[in-house]
Amino acid sequence: MKVKGHFSLKFVIFVPAVIASILLALTVKNYLDAVNRDIDDEYQRIETSLERATKVVTALDYSFSNYYKSGTGLLLEHNRKIEDGLCKMWPIDALLLAENKTLDIPSVDISYMLVGDKSLCQQESALYQDVTDHVSMAPLLSFLHDIDAFLFGIHYVDFDGFIMSSPDTLAKRITKPLLDNALIRARGLFREPGSRKDFIAIYGPETLSMPELKLLNLSAPVYSSTQQEGVLTLQVDVNQLLASESKLASAIHLINVHNSQPTDNAVREYMLGINGIVSNHMLYYELDMQAEIKNFFLFEKYSLVVTLCLYILLVTVLFYVNTHVERSYFRDLAARDPMTGLLNRRGMEAFLRNTTHSEYLALSVLDIDNFKSINDAYGHDVGDDAICFMAEQIEKSIRDSDAVARFGGEEFVVYLRGRDVEKMRMTMERVREAIGRYSANVVEGGFTVSGGVEIVKSEENSDFESLFKAADEKLYEAKNSGKNRLVF
Repeated sequence: MKVKGHFSLKFVIFVPAVIASILLALTVKNYLDAVNRDIDDEYQRIETSLERATKVVTALDYSFSNYYKSGTGLLLEHNRKIEDGLCKMWPIDALLLAENKTLDIPSVDISYMLVGDKSLCQQESALYQDVTDHVSMAPLLSFLHDIDAFLFGIHYVDFDGFIMSSPDTLAKRITKPLLDNALIRARGLFREPGSRKDFIAIYGPETLSMPELKLLNLSAPVYSSTQQEGVLTLQVDVNQLLASESKLASAIHLINVHNSQPTDNAVREYMLGINGIVSNHMLYYELDMQAEIKNFFLFEKYSLVVTLCLYILLVTVLFYVNTHVERSYFRDLAARDPMTGLLNRRGMEAFLRNTTHSEYLALSVLDIDNFKSINDAYGHDVGDDAICFMAEQIEKSIRDSDAVARFGGEEFVVYLRGRDVEKMRMTMERVREAIGRYSANVVEGGFTVSGGVEIVKSEENSDFESLFKAADEKLYEAKNSGKNRLVF
């Protein structure tokens, strides 16, 4: 069924689907933009955190390289013990409150440990004297190692054979082999060809025996004049560094590209670049598609609901429009003559009820003269052509504000309105003459029409039945008085 203004089922389903798809695409783009912004923010946060860590290393390196000899006998104020051939020293708890300060100032939790050969515990040894020169830096390590949650610890390895570590957790586990290995490793860090002695070097991440603990080491050489005395290392907890409160569904990873490669699903690869650091480290986002889809539905659920509701609404509206058009179509179809497309009796009556009349109105009943003989001589097809021709000629001869209907067979009803009765008469005569003049194009020899015309003032409120009856009587008179004429 082809109805003007009626949408096909494909249109009803497809067009709202296209609109919904566009909205869905915009929602996906909005989500991806948000993910990229979050990744950018995380990369910036991580890089800024590492920059803060380098400032800690730089400050400590400067302090160690320019330390002064305290000569205050600070080592006398430390606990000490010899264990497995090593001397371990740590501050006495009672000294955690600085001297000459009031008790109203809260004490500071200082946590560090000095570890060296057992001679460190002997006051007359050279190692003891060397440590005495450095021990004033130990509280500073303790103060700085926990200023950020991702800072795991700070260690100073002196080439003379001792380690200063804060907090004391890892130092407590140091054994003689571990001390020797740490000294060997420290001596080799900045002596490799091409190594920059004026830069901080990043090593790792390294996985310790502790579960899920990965450490990134930021190391800097400590000099006295031009002589390197040791290595200062700040350890960063990688898991803590990468941990965030962002809404990212997948994980950010930090790797050293010299010994590791990004995974196959790595995206947004970014090489770290921090002034003063020699680094070959990369950040990347490990895309977990399943987690991303779940996260997408979680954070865009309202947009998706709106899109779905809009789709349902559009489909409903289009179905409603179709229903309205179909009802109008069938209502109009019921008021139309199927052969000519003109109004039928029901349609004409509805038209007259709903139209506004002028000063005068005319109702004409027209009929083809000798129509039965046309059917008998030329057949019903030619008769139908004659009816359609007559309908066409009447429509051409009247205004849009007028109306014409076929009441059945060869009978037509014409409605006119106007202010001039004479012009209305001339219009109907013009209709009759046009039909007779051109009818030969349809029926050999042509044909004529007769009609009755009832013209009244609109204020008389004549009903359709009375007007039709009066016009039909005049038609009967025209037929009996010679045909091919109108009776007014």
